[in-house]
Order: sequence, then C-alpha cells, then structure tokens
Amino acid sequence: MTTGNLQALPKINSLYPGMNSNSQDKMHDLFNLSRQLVATNRLDILLETIARYTAEIIGGQYCRIVTLESDGSLVSQAVYFGPAMPIKWQERLRDLPLSQSYLKRVAMGKNTILLRKDSSGLNYWQRQDLGLHLFESLCLMPMRVDEEPVGLLILGDSLKLEGEPHELERIRMATLIADQAASAIYRVRLSNQLKENQFETILALAKTLEARDLYTSEHGDRMTELAERLAQRMHCPPAEIQSIRWAALLHDIGKIGIPDDILRKPGPLTEKEWDLVHKHPQKGAEIVLLVSNLEHIAVLILAHHERYDGNGYPYGLKQQRIPLGARILAVADAYSAMTDGRVYCPPRSHAEALEELFRCAGTHFDPQVVESFASLFD
Repeated sequence: MTTGNLQALPKINSLYPGMNSNSQDKMHDLFNLSRQLVATNRLDILLETIARYTAEIIGGQYCRIVTLESDGSLVSQAVYFGPAMPIKWQERLRDLPLSQSYLKRVAMGKNTILLRKDSSGLNYWQRQDLGLHLFESLCLMPMRVDEEPVGLLILGDSLKLEGEPHELERIRMATLIADQAASAIYRVRLSNQLKENQFETILALAKTLEARDLYTSEHGDRMTELAERLAQRMHCPPAEIQSIRWAALLHDIGKIGIPDDILRKPGPLTEKEWDLVHKHPQKGAEIVLLVSNLEHIAVLILAHHERYDGNGYPYGLKQQRIPLGARILAVADAYSAMTDGRVYCPPRSHAEALEELFRCAGTHFDPQVVESFASLFD
C-alpha cells in the first residue's frame, strides 16, 4: 500500500465498526477537538489547535497545516512538533518549500496519499522538499469542503507502523480531523469575508460623510496620515498603529446622522445642536461595533474627543484613562481641522496650529503626544 502516486487508499469509512477502547478514547479526543474548533474565529489559533491535536491524537511526531489560497499558492499556516523531535529537524522542517507541484496536486485532489522512505515515484529532491528523509512515513490529506479544496494536512511519523490495520485506523482518525479542519477553516474564511464586506460598507459611509462637506472632503485622509506617522513616532506596536489608522479613517462616522444644516452652520451652534454633535463619538462606536472584532477601533472612536484634563466628552475621561490611540487621534484631528479650516473658521497656518496645540497641552491634549507630533516636522 506504499505509494508515491496520486492513488486512493482503501475506503477508510468502512473501518468504523468494532472500535476498541483505544479507538473510543481517540474518538473522545476528536469530539473535544470539534468543540475547540467552534470556540474561536481566530484562524491562527484555530490552525495551531488543529496541528497540536492531530499529532497528539494520531501519535505522530510532526503535523503541518497548509492552506490553498485564492491565487493558487500554498501557505504554511501552523506546524507542530512532538516532544521527541530534535531541534535540528524542527528547523529544517520549518523551512521546507511549498512551491513543488507534487504538493499542489495532492491539495487539489481528493485522495489521501501515504508515502514511505521506500516509496517509488519520487526523486531525491522531492523527498528532500517533503521532508520524507526525516521520517519513516508521511501522510498527505487534502482538506476539502464539498468540492472546494481548502488545503493540506501533513503528518509525519518517525516510527514504523506495526501492521496494516493499525495504520488504517490512524489514517481514518486523521481523515476525520482533516474534514473537521477543512470545515473550520472554511467557516472562519467566510466569517472574515463577511466582516471585510461590512467594514468596506462602513468606509463607504465615511467617504459619503466627507463628501457632504466640501471643507472637510480630505480631512479623513490627512488626519489618517498624521495619526499613523505620530503613532510610529511614539513607537506604538504595529497592531496598535493599524487600529489607530482605521479609527482615524472612521473617527467621524457618527456624524452621518447629523443634519447638513448643523454640520455646515456658519455661526455658533445652539445648546441643543451641540448636544447632538457631542453624541457623534458614541454613534460612531455603535456603527463600528456592528462589525465583530473591531472593539479596539470602536474604543478609540468613542474616546477621541476626551480631554486630557477630564473636561471632554462623552465620559469625561482624563490623562492615562484615555487610550493612547485616542490621545493621538485628538492631536491629529485638531491639527488637521485647524489647517484645513471649517465653514465657520478660516484655515490657520502650520505655525499657528502648532502654537495652539502647545497652548492647549495639559488641558485638551496630552503634552507628550503634542511634543511627539511637533517633532514630525523638525
């Protein structure tokens, strides 16, 4: 039954009857895995869980999860090594290439492939690229949802299997896991695509809002650039910089519900009109929260009009209780608003805007953020 060709293994599903106690334990582990797979929408956590559980349930020394991307490329997403795997082997296996046509043919196919060191049909370089020279056997299982290929689950074992029935039992369990893994990956991808579509809708709303006001049509883009540069200058981690960038683009999305006659009013606003304007951070956060997993962005939008001295809105947060990202947005927003101008206020020069930021440092703005912002123009 050893093969290097794309040839099907025997019907694995026919092995269900007559499970022994060991098989029952493994089915219990499989059930626990299925519960874990529905507990998260984080693809990285999901795939790491699959790789670890697969190696532990099957008893292999090596498990790799490879996904097939929309452009046809293969991407290694998660790798798990058993405790007995030498570090030198782990390093070599992590760096294996995924461009070889053999792996792609298996991923696009439907059949589970079992390879051994003595398998025919593979040349020396193919064995090296697969890592077969490090194992007694490799099992390559396509992951599919209906007819759509999702990726590949690769299992390696440094032990010789004792007898064909035991081998088939392990492959049967691995195939069940591959099916579960494919469904979980497909679900997360579908969920992420839905979130992306929702987020694009929100961005379209933001652009619609900007288009309503000729004075601020470029305000969102300018503020985003300034906020991103300021976050980098303040050594924020990459994930936080990305959050600040998205929050800058969407910071005024809550104004979508404010009438044009208030947004464009050339004179002072009434107390009632100010009350309506002051609600836009909350409205913006509510809109962004319609998209799952964007709470970190909603928090920044909610707090971008808080003041360093605690006299801002909507909650009167002060100093370090205001998220750093929101303190950055406040400075970038104020500078952009002053230099862009408004219908009720002509634009100020760069020097005048910086002077106003320093005048309000410690009251409106975080002094450290203002200093870092000014250093962007040194």
